[in-house]
Amino acid sequence: MQGAGIPLSPTPAGFALWHPSSPWKTVRSMLWLVLLLSLITQFTALLFASIFDSNFNGIFGPTDSLLTLVSAICLTPLLIILVYIRRPKLLQLVKATPSIEGVTHHVVDNNTVVTSPMPTTIKHHIVKDSTPLEMPKPSHLWALFFGGVIIAAISLIISTAFMDNFLILLLLIFIIVIPAWIIGFSTPVFAWWSASTRFFGFRLTRREGEAMLMAGMISALPAIVINTTLFPISINFLGVDDPMGSALGEFLSLAISAPVGEELSKALAVLLLYSYIDSAKKGFYVGTTVGLGFALIENLSYIMASLTGVSGLAFAFTSIMRGIGSVLGHAMWTGISGYGIGHYLHKKRGFPNASQDTSWVLYDENTRQVVSYSNQSKAVTADLPLWWMRHVGSGWKLPKSPIFAILLAISGHSFWNGSLFIIYAVSVKVNPVLGILAFLGWLVILIFMLWYCSLRILPSLFKPTYMEKSLDYGDGHTL
Repeated sequence: MQGAGIPLSPTPAGFALWHPSSPWKTVRSMLWLVLLLSLITQFTALLFASIFDSNFNGIFGPTDSLLTLVSAICLTPLLIILVYIRRPKLLQLVKATPSIEGVTHHVVDNNTVVTSPMPTTIKHHIVKDSTPLEMPKPSHLWALFFGGVIIAAISLIISTAFMDNFLILLLLIFIIVIPAWIIGFSTPVFAWWSASTRFFGFRLTRREGEAMLMAGMISALPAIVINTTLFPISINFLGVDDPMGSALGEFLSLAISAPVGEELSKALAVLLLYSYIDSAKKGFYVGTTVGLGFALIENLSYIMASLTGVSGLAFAFTSIMRGIGSVLGHAMWTGISGYGIGHYLHKKRGFPNASQDTSWVLYDENTRQVVSYSNQSKAVTADLPLWWMRHVGSGWKLPKSPIFAILLAISGHSFWNGSLFIIYAVSVKVNPVLGILAFLGWLVILIFMLWYCSLRILPSLFKPTYMEKSLDYGDGHTL
């Protein structure tokens, strides 16, 4: 809405425009994005496979031109939709400032006149919607996850008695399977994201937070291409006869291809978010969010596979083990890479002026009326558990070099994948049941190890002087 004779003026530095928002709105919007990006990832992987390995056997060739064309045709509209829904949301702000040199009537356009009780001057600004990132409480998300998984698993077990009836099976898919799939792959990721956002207490807009999570989803694209096409072809050239079907090929894929390809892809995504990173700690947070975004894409396919055959036990086990283990692993490994990248960027650029205030305006989205405004920066503090505070300033120091940090992330990922494969492969030769039990037992041990390492790493990200600061937890409790 361009005012007649009143030109647009530059937006004041540090200006932010917020409107009330539902914490669950972020979850809903990201669910649509993950479904869209999952399709983009699959069609991109199919496009590369159609060029280099159209029969999907891990051996170079042949090229399928028709499959290439179909993949490209399917991929193009999806990319257009992605660009459209992530376009910047711009709003025009008409700002009246009291001035003895102003007037009380301003013609904004041919149909709008702004009247003020005192002389004012009018300025027009084009501003970005900078609504703060709000997430549901982690406890609510975890309750939804565990409750949903248990109810869905019981329902799936009971429903096996009606599998012969096609109409009942179809109804079962829409009422139980699809909701179970959505809850299983998404809610633990959002729970970890909500917890980490509260934990670090960084001030973010919703668009910034979504960009970090989306970068992690997009990083799954090169990782999948590496794991499914480029790496099998590479090891075939090196002498592995059946890279997709042999035990050696599977082990190399799990212990080398997945850790290297995925961690490098996620680290690249963190580096591309350099404008958000001003410290090593901020780099760690960005890294964990990127890792969670990657886990969203990966979880989607794993949970879907567990529901094949409508198996309640397989679904429950896969959802819980991945929700408390693999998802956290992706977040921590990429967080380590992000820490090294953040330290490098901090050393290269230095911290910005932490005392710089941000002017903000809160407006009603429906009426477009300003609710309140301030010239002060909005206080945000980290939400650290009381039992955890005594560990602040201690813990394991992370490598400050990006190269060493990424190598550490790759090593942790490789140990997780490779050890699980070896334990199962060795024990299953003795007895199939022993193989399954050994696999599950070692998986539980790995999860405990991951949690222990996380609790030793996180305290080192906060300075000891942090304990001397007064923390308002938002529930009336101050430390």
